[in-house]
Amino acid sequence: MNSHALNLTHAGALLNGNSACPLCGERSSQIIASKDGKTNEPLITVSCSQCGLGRIDPLPSDQELAEWYAKQYRQAYKSAVQPALRHILRAGRNALWRWQWLCQNTSGLEPTANSQAKSSLDIGSSSGEFVYLLQGLGFEAKGIEPHEGYATYARNSLGISINNGTLQHCLSSEQPSSLDLISMFHVLEHLPEPVAALRVIGEKLKPEGFLYIEVPNAMRLCSPHYMFFKAHTLYFTGITLRNLLESSGFKIVSHSPDSSDNLSVVAQYVSAQGTSLIGEKSHPLVTAQKARRWGPYLLQQLQEGQPLRKWRVRQEEKHTAKQYANGQVLLNDLYEKKSQQMPTS
Repeated sequence: MNSHALNLTHAGALLNGNSACPLCGERSSQIIASKDGKTNEPLITVSCSQCGLGRIDPLPSDQELAEWYAKQYRQAYKSAVQPALRHILRAGRNALWRWQWLCQNTSGLEPTANSQAKSSLDIGSSSGEFVYLLQGLGFEAKGIEPHEGYATYARNSLGISINNGTLQHCLSSEQPSSLDLISMFHVLEHLPEPVAALRVIGEKLKPEGFLYIEVPNAMRLCSPHYMFFKAHTLYFTGITLRNLLESSGFKIVSHSPDSSDNLSVVAQYVSAQGTSLIGEKSHPLVTAQKARRWGPYLLQQLQEGQPLRKWRVRQEEKHTAKQYANGQVLLNDLYEKKSQQMPTS
């Protein structure tokens, strides 16, 4: 499809996709958006007519993605080859929140004085804040990060075990049924073949082990051009996320409300054969995109005081981060201050 044709497409238009849906195999779809929200370049994003999963079309190959994430992703979307201190502060706070949510929605992971150390793997570990937190809690914690600069930072600055490489390559070195916890925060939406990846991940978990996933909610309130861009190959609602996990052989243990800005799910691997797919054919992603308009969005942002709130948050992060010499000192202080609030058994 040429760029002129792309400019003529609109949300809700029918499309027989160049790539099949990675969840159900269907090609018939409806167009959600026709431009990259960050670059304004042509990019088709569609909603599957069978299961409702959102995806870009055509889907990139594993090799294309591996090359892009290894060298370009952080620079293109974070403007950095290593994390800034204020980003480490934000990621550390997110790590604390995620651990607390996990403990509230599972049992058996909290460390105790007499228990054997649990093993964990954080896929897409970025600069390593969640791995560092779990290591401090007594886990045998390690991570996988495709970006060379961030993986190097995490190893050298935090002293944690981070494997730099593709998901497929790094997972091949993990023993079957060996891990108590695998976490994936804002990773699943980047994968072109999620079912195959999830089944490999499931095989690395112990029978009682947990997979903890967080992805952006593609239904959430945002500006008309913010949601869809090259870095994300898949777009989820709460239903399609759970459908994907169940079709990949997992049972859902707990999940966040479908209205959350980010969708969190904890699941356990039960079978190499997934359950039958429950379709979502009403195209809620298309409906949500049609409803996104600059006027109502900006008005709501102003009424809720979001511009001022975001400015204050950024200023607080910059001010707080300046107090620390490096990321490790920052995280040590952050995690120590919050230690009394952490869940204990």
